[in-house]
Amino acid sequence: MKRSAGFSLVEILVAVSLMGIIMAATLGTLTTAINATQGITLMADTQENLRAGLNYMSRDLIQAGEGIPQGGITIPNSGGTTPTSAVTRPGPYTAPATSFGNFPSEWTALPAVTPGPLKGPTTTTSGVASDMVTVMYADTTLVDTNNHWLNEFPIYLKSTGTPGCASTNATPQPQGSISTSGTTTTVTFDTTCIIIGAGNTAIQPGDLILLQNNNTIGANINVTTTDTDVSDSSGHMALLTVSNVPSGGNSIVFSSSDAFNLNASGQPAGTIAQIMSPPSSGTFPTTTATRVWMVTYYIDNTNPQRPQLMREVNLNPPQAVGEVIENLQVFYDILNAGSSPASVTPEVEAPSDAQIAYIRDAYVLLYARSENTYAQSGAYFRNNLETVVSMRGLDFYNEFD
Repeated sequence: MKRSAGFSLVEILVAVSLMGIIMAATLGTLTTAINATQGITLMADTQENLRAGLNYMSRDLIQAGEGIPQGGITIPNSGGTTPTSAVTRPGPYTAPATSFGNFPSEWTALPAVTPGPLKGPTTTTSGVASDMVTVMYADTTLVDTNNHWLNEFPIYLKSTGTPGCASTNATPQPQGSISTSGTTTTVTFDTTCIIIGAGNTAIQPGDLILLQNNNTIGANINVTTTDTDVSDSSGHMALLTVSNVPSGGNSIVFSSSDAFNLNASGQPAGTIAQIMSPPSSGTFPTTTATRVWMVTYYIDNTNPQRPQLMREVNLNPPQAVGEVIENLQVFYDILNAGSSPASVTPEVEAPSDAQIAYIRDAYVLLYARSENTYAQSGAYFRNNLETVVSMRGLDFYNEFD
């Protein structure tokens, strides 16, 4: 008989076996590649979150102290030999409560940097309390269509110059005003000197405005009763919260019951009444206005599975700038006051009140984990980044006798 064409059972079994081996090897390689890709993606996401958070923090920390008095900004206080204050401090809170607490009650001024060692929440994955930090600096972005910035000219200037601030005016004489009625203060700006309501940089309710007499710039006001290093000229200043920006005008209004407790606090020292001449007279000497940013960083653990690094400007709603950030730690280099040659105490985590005015550098450490678990192990990837920021508004000191 003639043999039928085809494969024998043995041949088929051999072919199937070879095919199985090839498929197993291919699938193993593919699985390894998929796992490797997932691992790289998880690590890349973690790095991206860390770098985003550090970039924001570095940008704000490097500006700490820029354009504000060297010793800080005075705040309403009780005066006397043992003054106390009660100014609201931004920072972590436990939802749904919105009580942020206050800055230390013994402070009569807010420094450029307010450390917050272990004042942040403890995340379930880190097991240790996180730090927080608040920085203050003057805003230099409020430039109007005439290329004038907010504190380029005084609000009002009584002189023999030519009224207005036009570019062709060689002797500008601003025609703004400051008026106080009861617990409300209104500052009106000369429209030829600054237009406050134009563009993305327009003044908004909730902004902080520093009113200063001309002799305040560069003055060193005591931050605490233990900080006794003062300059020859202390000057006068008042920090206020914008309550309203009337439409159609060029003025800002400061009313009582602001979120910071700065306006109409009823305190006998550190208020707008003290920058009048004489105090509480309703008459103001030559005064400038500067917008100030108060920026706070902290960990938000509202969702324990996804802690976030938050950036809060003034007391506006905080924004997440880093996802799945498990911990934040900040250390500081402190200039030793009076040392000659100049010396620094490095990496101090909890500066004393007396040391805060001498902070020069900040070491920022962020700890993060991947947003999802690694499929192969079922565990999270973890990473951390550290950076050192020299605060250009605070970093200069004389190294020589």
